[in-house]
Amino acid sequence: MVVLIVLFLAIGVFGGRAADLGNYSDAAKYYHHTAEVLIAKGKQAEAGAIYMELGEEDQIHGLFSTAEVDFKQGLDLLKRYAQPNDLRLVTAMDDLGWLYITWGKAIEGSRLMNLAWTRAVGADPNDPLLIRHLDSQAAYKMIKGRYSEAQTDWNRALEIGKLNFGPNNPKYDNIFLHFGQAGVLYGDYDVAAQMLRRFLEIEHRASNKWNTSQAVAAAELGNVYVHLHKLFDARAWLDQAAGVFENNPDDVPLIHSLVLSYFGDYYMAQEDWNNAQLKYRQALNLQRSVLGENKAVAASMISLSKALAKLHMKDEAKNLVVRAKAIIAAQSDPLQKQTVDVLALQHQ
Repeated sequence: MVVLIVLFLAIGVFGGRAADLGNYSDAAKYYHHTAEVLIAKGKQAEAGAIYMELGEEDQIHGLFSTAEVDFKQGLDLLKRYAQPNDLRLVTAMDDLGWLYITWGKAIEGSRLMNLAWTRAVGADPNDPLLIRHLDSQAAYKMIKGRYSEAQTDWNRALEIGKLNFGPNNPKYDNIFLHFGQAGVLYGDYDVAAQMLRRFLEIEHRASNKWNTSQAVAAAELGNVYVHLHKLFDARAWLDQAAGVFENNPDDVPLIHSLVLSYFGDYYMAQEDWNNAQLKYRQALNLQRSVLGENKAVAASMISLSKALAKLHMKDEAKNLVVRAKAIIAAQSDPLQKQTVDVLALQHQ
């Protein structure tokens, strides 16, 4: 299957961490209550940071409109009440910018990401808050095709994490996950496997309970092994990832869709066209429920069309490709040449 680079965006630099807090409704109530208490105590900047955390929770659950409202509320509070050099303001710009890029609003997203980068200049080079900022900016550069620059930012984030928290600390292990995901996207499979395994090792030492972040890493490892034609290993990791969603398949739909998409790739490699089309169709439906029709959805349409073509369902396959190309053409933006349009169509 074509790499779903925009799903990397949709999952975002949060890597599923926000989704591990438990029931969304309960978490949202908790965040709102906490923010209200902080505002009542005159701690508006701290309340702004809480709204940003709530926005993460919204986004990972696919509630993009709600996430925009909460991110804007948090950013407004931080702009008005935080100190000008407060790096929480920088990461707030990163977060809202990332949401817009995910959502297909690349102009607004790029403006905020670039503004965040400018505001971070002059910060203490070892400030632990830079880890999150560098992670966001690395992912942004990655989707613009500047992989070597992204690697530099991720390596710098790892240095800051090690300096502040020591090696192998869960406080910054998401860097390994995102670095590994980028390696998969760019075919750097040795680096990808190394980073993903490092992330899983750290997480397993912290807790024996599997979470959605680990599901992403396991799915990406499965994807690596599909590319390397090690299908036995691929299946083991994909099964592990899928197990996380057995009880709550729709709780984090975009992450679940990523796992389903990689299962589709696995079945395509097995020449099991029917199971491939079933998995791709499930993934496509989940993505549409969150994203509507955007480039990630277009990439999934193309993947599904390939499985359908193998099943001699040529009319539906052709219609999907036509629709996918129309979506891509209609959503031209500054990132277009580096995202799904190139990756999706280069094999057609």
